[in-house]
Amino acid sequence: ISDLFKLVPGMYVSYYKGSQPIVSYHGATDQYSRRMQVMIDGRSVYMPPTNTVDWADLPITINDIARIEVIRGPAAASYGANSMQGVINIITRSAGSMNGGSVTFRRGNKGINDMSVRFGRRGKTFDYRMTLGYTADNGYDNLSAPPNGMPITRFQANTLLHNSNDSNLAHLLNYRGNYHPNAADNIDIQFGFNHDTQGVGFSDRNPNPAQPFSTNGNPWHNLMSSSNFIQLGWTHLLDNSSELNLRYYHIQENRNEALPVYLNGIYFPGPVVQSLRSIRDQIQIQHTLPTSDDNRIVYGAVIEKDRVGGLSNMPPLGLVYTSAFDTYDYQMFANDEWRISRRFLLNAGGMAERGPLGNRNFSPRVSMNFHITPQQTLRTGISVAYRMPSIAEKYFPSLQPGALIIPSATATSPGLLPEKIVSREIGYLGEFPDHEATVDMRLFSDLLSNVILPNKTTGTLQNGLSAELHGLEVTLKKSWGECCGLIFNFAHELAGSNALALNRIPQFSYLKSASPLSSDIWAASVPRNSASLLYSQSLPGDLSFSTAYYYQAARQPFDRGLI
Repeated sequence: ISDLFKLVPGMYVSYYKGSQPIVSYHGATDQYSRRMQVMIDGRSVYMPPTNTVDWADLPITINDIARIEVIRGPAAASYGANSMQGVINIITRSAGSMNGGSVTFRRGNKGINDMSVRFGRRGKTFDYRMTLGYTADNGYDNLSAPPNGMPITRFQANTLLHNSNDSNLAHLLNYRGNYHPNAADNIDIQFGFNHDTQGVGFSDRNPNPAQPFSTNGNPWHNLMSSSNFIQLGWTHLLDNSSELNLRYYHIQENRNEALPVYLNGIYFPGPVVQSLRSIRDQIQIQHTLPTSDDNRIVYGAVIEKDRVGGLSNMPPLGLVYTSAFDTYDYQMFANDEWRISRRFLLNAGGMAERGPLGNRNFSPRVSMNFHITPQQTLRTGISVAYRMPSIAEKYFPSLQPGALIIPSATATSPGLLPEKIVSREIGYLGEFPDHEATVDMRLFSDLLSNVILPNKTTGTLQNGLSAELHGLEVTLKKSWGECCGLIFNFAHELAGSNALALNRIPQFSYLKSASPLSSDIWAASVPRNSASLLYSQSLPGDLSFSTAYYYQAARQPFDRGLI
């Protein structure tokens, strides 16, 4: 699923390992990609304690997806907390989309072995569909990197980190039912389950049989992950043509690992056992109210509770390390859409939030569309959004032997402030039906402040980085009837920050870039140019053909620090 976003201009898609995809907007990220909200049918899968998305642990297949909404830029006023650099909202197929069944099977080299069974039924008042799936692959071959981004020398060649243990094996189930007893009420029921086994850890290929595992404290082993969810929604149409929507969902993620360790020059075959549990409950109420033929308002409120618990049992050190947190997030939002005239459309809204770590913020957004002609539109807008510090950032672990991040029981990075972004954009959308073509262009300018980064002296995290991003994004679409089509995307981005000034401070000396393209590590972490090209064609006999090309300029990950 993550590979789909290579077709979005400005979107960065990569893999930390074969089992851990990375999707972010405008780069400047590590494997956790904490600055972009991801939702499935309005349910956030941006989970604690690291505030990130595990793309390998989503209980859906590509065949379950009806469409994907991608918001480039902040959208907290419409999509809630942590919608900082962008939003991905995956909309799955409706319960009544199937009236029968289908089987999909795929087999390839590198251990690729995928299968899914989908079936459903449409009824007079109740529809349902269900998917059972299985995916497997062996990951990439011979992945290696120097530790901490250090350059490779002949003295360091034997200390390379090898993360080729990146296989993935997942089983999933999802169900969606829809009860529609009358024209005014619609009840949506969803639940799902996913069980995933990921290869994680590093090995230094030590030839000494007495020390068969890596000396970096995180040897090759399996990370076991399971997740489940249930989501209930009720939509009711009122007499005044307004709509009331009530939604509740529950998500639970469980992860555990067992690994030998090599500490203080001693190899301990007895495993360190770690487990982490994340639970989220959210309830949302929303009212859509047309106040006139030219105006409508959407407003509502959200209450969210996150519960995180971690355990690290370390027999070599005689230590049992536990932590547990309950956090609450309260949000109120409103957005007004006003068609001022035939040519002008104004959107204005905002979200007030009391965050899970006690921060209070207001995220406003204003945009204006000007229709030059019915087929050509100029748009401009400005928005502000925040990313709340994660539990793992404020309660950073003092001892971390494996792949899981078990938060500290006490705050080790107190006083962290939310990261902030102010984004401005000017866009153009042109539709040319005579030529079966569409042009979409966007100029943007983003200013970020209070960016969280590691303090290497204290081993904690703190605010301190300020950065800016400016650029151009273009999408061209061209069709030749119903038989074939071409999509071209291009993005050009320029980035800068105060990293060089911070680099003069000892605790931030790591911020100097090793890239020959830029001495600013933030600028080096954003690909200067990226592009994609997709051609598709329908063939006789219900066959189809497509070919794609992707390009991305070199980049050096920014926050490959402590987490």
